[in-house]
Formats: sequence, C-alpha cells, structure tokens
Amino acid sequence: MKKTILLFLILLLFTSPLTACEIVCPIKSQTSSDKENIFLNISGIDFLSKKIIETLIQKELKEELNSDIKADLDIFNLKSLKQGEFKTLELTSKNIKYRALSLSDFKAKTACEYNKIAYINNKIKYPYAIPFKFNASITNEDIQNIINSEEFQKELKRNEKDLFQIKTPSIEIQEGQIRFTIPVKTLIGTIKIKHKTSLKVENNKLALTNTTIKTKSNIINDSMLNELIDLYNPMKYITSAINGKYYQIYIENAQTEADRINIEGIFTINKNYGEGNE
Repeated sequence: MKKTILLFLILLLFTSPLTACEIVCPIKSQTSSDKENIFLNISGIDFLSKKIIETLIQKELKEELNSDIKADLDIFNLKSLKQGEFKTLELTSKNIKYRALSLSDFKAKTACEYNKIAYINNKIKYPYAIPFKFNASITNEDIQNIINSEEFQKELKRNEKDLFQIKTPSIEIQEGQIRFTIPVKTLIGTIKIKHKTSLKVENNKLALTNTTIKTKSNIINDSMLNELIDLYNPMKYITSAINGKYYQIYIENAQTEADRINIEGIFTINKNYGEGNE
C-alpha cells in the first residue's frame, strides 16, 4: 500500500503524450460483498482496521515526502482488506513537495469503487490498473519551489553558453497570466528578457500559449529567446520531470486564475506495475 500511494504522489503530474484516457474498473470479488459487512460494522473491527491503515499511510508519507497528507480509506470488510481489496482511497494535502514537484490544495481519489493490489514475495503487484482522479493548484510559492529545486538549478548550469550565462529567472502568476523575467549575463552586460504567456493543455500536458516577448536584443535573436523560454519554463518540470513506462497520466483541464493555476485530470498505475522494481 505504501508504494502505491507514494508512486501516485511522486508521479502525479509527470506525463508523456497519451492518445486516449480510459477508465477500466475491475469486477468485484465475492469477498468484497456488502453482505459481509454487517457483523464487522456492528463490531467495529472494520473501522479500527481502516483507521490503523490510514494512520500508517499518513506517517509513512510524511516521512517520505516531508508533507502532511490525510488518507481516507473506504473498505468492504476485514476479509477483503487482508486480500488487498478496498473500495476507494482519498488523499488530501495543503502542500506537497518532492524534488522539482510542488503542489498546493492537492486532492485525489481512486476512480473505481473496487480496487485491488497483491503482495507477492514482499513486493506489491497490481493485478488490475488503478485509476485516480485528481485536482491541485500551482501557486507562486510552488513555482518558486520549482525554481529553487536542484533539478531546475542543474538545468541552468547545464545550458550555459559561451556568449551568455542564464541567471535564476523570476516567474509569477499575475492577473491570470504567467510573467517571466530571465536575466541573461552577456559580454556587454546583463539583459532582462521579459515575456508573458497563457497556459493550455496540449497532448495531455501543460503548455505555454499566446507568448508575448517584450525584450529585443541584437545579441540574443528571436530563435534563442524562444529556446530560453522553453528551457526555463517551470510547467515543463511539472509535466515531464519524471517519465515512467508503468503509469499513464492525462491532464484534462488547466485554468489560470488571479494568482494560481488549477489543474485536474486522471492518471493510472498500470496493471502489473512493480514487476522487477523495488
């Protein structure tokens, strides 16, 4: 269970292009029948088991992600829970930080009313795909966390040129737009490249659109400017910082408000994920 939830949080918005998003739910087993809930509900055994597991999930996630996560597990009964079967799992957090990922007001819930994992040789296997529906926000503070991350700073150093050097950019969500200021140190001084852009969903990931560049320079031509904007776009880190062949993510909507970006979509941990992995 720990690996299932941790994988979800780490990979939440990292994606490669998908052609379709389809939710396929497994068929309930007999052990998950609601008829078996009567005695357990009366005795309170299922309630205690549920709370114990929720507490363990929250504790482990806090240690792994350094984030306070609330877990709400809905189960059928104790017998089905021992077999790795559960109804739904819902996760909420005010803020999640992991590597270059930073999200606010995070909420996620399994899309199916029946889910199952298996324990084989002390490893978690997935006999069925587990789809989730999620929504979250990206705030100015989240963008700053991305910029300050080790991954982003490495990208700055890796793309230094002989004729110019990129300094840490300033990126802010303001009045429903994303505003960039990228300082570029050249041989004749520092140039501040300023531009503003909007956001759209393209190929199931976040992309910039309607970009307006305010800065013109004889040293840095338009082609180089567009390259810089693409390299240091924080949205790229949210959607492509980690690629994995064992999951699928589909971002359905992205709306930019006054000072935040609200996103929602569906992702799936594929059947048999975990084979050959720790």
